[in-house]
Amino acid sequence: MKDTANKYTYLCKNTAIFAVSSFSTKILSFLFIPIYTAVLSTIEYGTADLINTTGVLLIYILTINIADSVLRFSIEKVEDSEKILSFGVKVLFVGAIICALLLGFACYIELYNWPKIFYVFIFLFFVSSAFYQIVTNYLRGIDKVSAVAVSGVISSGIIIGSNILFLVVIKLGILGYLISMVTGPIVASIYCVFEAKKTIRQMFFSKLEKVTQIGMLKYCIPLIFNNIALWINGSLDKYFITGICGAAETGIYSVAGKIPHILDTCIIVFCQAWNLSAIKEFDPEDKDGFFSKTYNIYGAVMAVGCSGIIIMNVPLASFLYLDDFFIAWKYSSILVIATMFNTLTAFIGSIFSAARSTQIIATTTILSAVINIILNIILIPKFGASGAAIATVIAYFSMWLIRLFYLKKIIRLHCNFLKNIFSYVLLVLQVIFEHSFNHFYVGQIICVCFLMIINLSELKMVVKKLLRVKRIKK
Repeated sequence: MKDTANKYTYLCKNTAIFAVSSFSTKILSFLFIPIYTAVLSTIEYGTADLINTTGVLLIYILTINIADSVLRFSIEKVEDSEKILSFGVKVLFVGAIICALLLGFACYIELYNWPKIFYVFIFLFFVSSAFYQIVTNYLRGIDKVSAVAVSGVISSGIIIGSNILFLVVIKLGILGYLISMVTGPIVASIYCVFEAKKTIRQMFFSKLEKVTQIGMLKYCIPLIFNNIALWINGSLDKYFITGICGAAETGIYSVAGKIPHILDTCIIVFCQAWNLSAIKEFDPEDKDGFFSKTYNIYGAVMAVGCSGIIIMNVPLASFLYLDDFFIAWKYSSILVIATMFNTLTAFIGSIFSAARSTQIIATTTILSAVINIILNIILIPKFGASGAAIATVIAYFSMWLIRLFYLKKIIRLHCNFLKNIFSYVLLVLQVIFEHSFNHFYVGQIICVCFLMIINLSELKMVVKKLLRVKRIKK
């Protein structure tokens, strides 16, 4: 059995590497919010976000989530890694053809009252982002995580230059935003191909055994439904808001999601590393308590971090959300809680992936998506964007509960459920203070203090683990 300390060292090392990539991209997106809200109108930002959201949905459906299979099967070294990459690229190629046909048809029937160039950008976003996902997952699978980090920095640098050039200097408005959205992944993908040292011939013509092809498809196809359901939870409400309240309200609601991205950024960094550790170290009995301890520490840090972001919500909104966008603060704190539950479900989802129980992942996500749709239909007509935010929280909370129930059948995970629930009640109470009593910072601070006291043992463990990893490195 591997030494537990080495497991934490591996997890921390990969977290640090992925931080370079994710922080550069996510923080960049965060810092550019004032520019977006100053240059773009609420309607323009809402339209741009819908274009991006549509592109993400097409990736989920038309690539059949092959990027996840590339990662999993590259780690397991079932066959030559170049064959696995080749199969992933072939799936994307077929998906790109279908995407072009669908977008061409949508443009022909004028599905949306958009300029034709917008449909071109959806296609470019689909191809560039999907290929970037495949090739970076391949690099992760062959343990070239540092190359993934560098590609993230490259992508961020290109996006910075594009935003400054097309939004600030040339002032192309929404068109400049769309150009910036696709240039980063394109350039970063080129770097990844060179880093992978694969030729066009290897990527397209390497032949994977049929048994492995079937195995990859069996693994990823259930995740199609999972990702569609995730998309419903995270994005469908924008279409409801647009239809009921208008594109301007969608723009405000989309901006509101940027502050929760602070929490999301930190978690994506960890989850990328955790996904690798979960696959490598999976043990149904969890004999050394690695999975249980990591989950409890993760949950505690999430709750305290969530509380800290909520208390800073209004000051951050006053800096980031300019003019008509400032009202978005009302939705941001609610969406922070939704983001926290989403990250908890992602943590559990990595364990299901490690156990190859992708059907459970799909089933639980679909159930929460159904809940979300029903609540959107009920709440948005009555409460507008606030109703959408509340629906998202309840949907993700439901998914967390359901996954936690199924998890007991996969692994012996020990968690303090009552402590978790009490922590989440304090978070809800903090949001109520923010909305009902002119931000009532005294009440919010009390909530933060109680959260830290409740989770003190786990927070101490974080410090101990980090110090231990530091000593081992020395």
